[in-house]
Amino acid sequence: MSYSARLLIAFLAGPAAAFAALDQPWQKITDPTAAEAAAQFASPPVDTGAQFTWGWQGPVDREVIARDLDGMQALGVNAAVIEPKTGMTHPYLSPEYFDLVKAAVAEAKKRNMRLWIMDEGDYPSGLAGGKFSLEQPALRMQSLAAPEHVAVVAGATFTRDLSPNVVCAVAVNQTDHTTQVLDISSGKLAWTAPASGDWEVAITSRIYRTMPTRSANNPANVKDATHSLMDFLDPAATEYFKQWTFEGYAKVIGDEFGKTVLGFRGDEPAYGFNPWTPQLFAEFSRRKGYDLRPYLAAFAASPGPRNAALTDEQRRAYADYCDVWSDLFRDSYFTMEGNWTAAHGLAMQLHIEHEEILPQLATADGDFFKCFRNISEPGIDIIWHQLWMDNPADFPKLASSAAHLYGHPRAMCEAFAAYQPAPSLKEARWLLDFLMTRGINRIEYMFWSASTPRSGGRAAAAPAAANPTPSAIAADGTPLPRRGAGGPRYYRDPGFPAVAAYVNRLSYLLGEGRPGADIGLYIPSSSFWLANSATGQELNKNLLALAHSLIEHQRDFDFVDEQALSSVLQPRGNELVNLSGQGYRAIVVPPSLAISRAALDRLHAFAAAGGKVIFVGAAPALVAERNFLHATGPADISWATLHEDTVAITPAVLDRLPPPDLALDHPAPLVSYTHRRLRDADLYFIFNSGDAPASLHPTLSGTGTAQTWNADTGRIAPLAGAAPSAGGVRVPLELAPWTTTVVVIGPAPAAALARN
Repeated sequence: MSYSARLLIAFLAGPAAAFAALDQPWQKITDPTAAEAAAQFASPPVDTGAQFTWGWQGPVDREVIARDLDGMQALGVNAAVIEPKTGMTHPYLSPEYFDLVKAAVAEAKKRNMRLWIMDEGDYPSGLAGGKFSLEQPALRMQSLAAPEHVAVVAGATFTRDLSPNVVCAVAVNQTDHTTQVLDISSGKLAWTAPASGDWEVAITSRIYRTMPTRSANNPANVKDATHSLMDFLDPAATEYFKQWTFEGYAKVIGDEFGKTVLGFRGDEPAYGFNPWTPQLFAEFSRRKGYDLRPYLAAFAASPGPRNAALTDEQRRAYADYCDVWSDLFRDSYFTMEGNWTAAHGLAMQLHIEHEEILPQLATADGDFFKCFRNISEPGIDIIWHQLWMDNPADFPKLASSAAHLYGHPRAMCEAFAAYQPAPSLKEARWLLDFLMTRGINRIEYMFWSASTPRSGGRAAAAPAAANPTPSAIAADGTPLPRRGAGGPRYYRDPGFPAVAAYVNRLSYLLGEGRPGADIGLYIPSSSFWLANSATGQELNKNLLALAHSLIEHQRDFDFVDEQALSSVLQPRGNELVNLSGQGYRAIVVPPSLAISRAALDRLHAFAAAGGKVIFVGAAPALVAERNFLHATGPADISWATLHEDTVAITPAVLDRLPPPDLALDHPAPLVSYTHRRLRDADLYFIFNSGDAPASLHPTLSGTGTAQTWNADTGRIAPLAGAAPSAGGVRVPLELAPWTTTVVVIGPAPAAALARN
């Protein structure tokens, strides 16, 4: 079977496989009543709670495993992600290592705890503990190399024996920029330049090159190129990765898949350069309808169309190249992980690189939403102050938007690994509340280092700097995790168990029902492939400014992307409905260099049906059909609303948006929220992120009585002073600095109110 056929079968089978085996309630979009949600609010299911990253550092054995699980549970965290690291008793992926995993599953089951398993040892995902370097070197990660340019005098013959690494040779007439693709099939190059012209031969090669990896099986315990990542674009490499990792775990975990073991977790698979895979030219021609080779040398030397000398034609070809390799990344690697886990009753958690810097993500992973098309728990990370009180970044909405678009109830965040300084418990809670108002509802606390045997108060098998102090002991005698140098300290605070209980209640509650945002903000992913560095930064700045302005005006939204507009969102009256059953009544399009014809046509039909389509700044310059090379433009948007005077959410833009579901009585830009719709109620999680108290009387969309659901205590009570108002219920809110509240509008859950 051909490469293309294998990819097509995998991709077409993806949705069926991805939904056929999702029989766990926490993996599906639910439709509970308020009473049903209230019944589990105080003591939510362990399947929906937060987790620790559990680093297996040093000599891990069953005693260590049991001690660590007890320590986590004592803090109120009932789940952990096993992350194999250097210094373990047995090498990662060895039979003895899998025996340890089997023991961990048994110990977690005894405690009614849950486990996730990192799909790699250590990171990024995709190196299989060094097996590609050691056992399948031909399937290692590859990149394009800087081309060689050789001047050839008109009429002269150029000959050379070629390295097997050469992928193409192209003759370019520097006078008129015409090109000739030269035949290299024999392994030799023999070409006579025409009698006129100024000729140069560009020879482009591929090389084995990897992003740096920190491999659990690297004895040097450093991040380097010793163990290569796989060729993410080649299904043959993916098959080996699957056999070595996923299927290895299946043999020892068996029936506990989907029960004690909830799923796998991936970490930062990415490129940092222009990728190569053996079938690239064939796939490019099939998908884009032209030959990539005449353009390859122009951008092979460095990722991104950053060279000012690139012509417009070359930039367009580069965008097509990125579109193709990001498709292959999605189809070969991410879809495999999503389909395999779903078929085994598991979830797949994952985060990739540079979520907070979209122009860099465009050349590292291609397209955020392509990567997460078949991943059941999309994720991001905040590990080094990408998010802080003075930097209220909204990129976590990328993960929650992907979950919403593709019909999944949860989005995750790896949190706090390398913050300097590490957050206090109060600061950590601010960050967690911020994340959850942006739709994140699965928290992974970084970092619990295995409590391995120690000598002199230090871990025996770990460098001294990694664990400078012995473990603290909780009041009940269980060990608390050690604090690494500069590592997190928030969960050593005596108040952490109460915060953990609070987070677990919110994680459950904010995954129930359906997301309530009715605005979509188009994310111009393809524009980052077309843009030079300065333009890409400007596009990103404009996008994020619009996103933050919507939030400051209490207009909740999801990011929507090309593939959602062209293939997922379905019309329902004047709405576009995603796979979560959530309807968007307005789409805002920021300044963009390009948009696809399919997406533009879907927006046009949406507008004709009564939906709101608002272009801010300018119409997209190009409309791409099969490819960017032959795209035309600018887009005809005469049927939409265009606000071109400024790139901002102005009063005129706000007036065109649907009525707000949370309407404040006066401006409060530091108050944000997220809205979920239960079967018979509307649920609002509201956060005052500012340093000043907020006294508000918002009108909340919904019908029924107003209640407060206290996530700190699990208690539910009527909200005194609430009254019906045009469009909903008007409620009084007194929010102290850095505090939250949950308000539910609907039938009062009588049993829960009586109990509390």
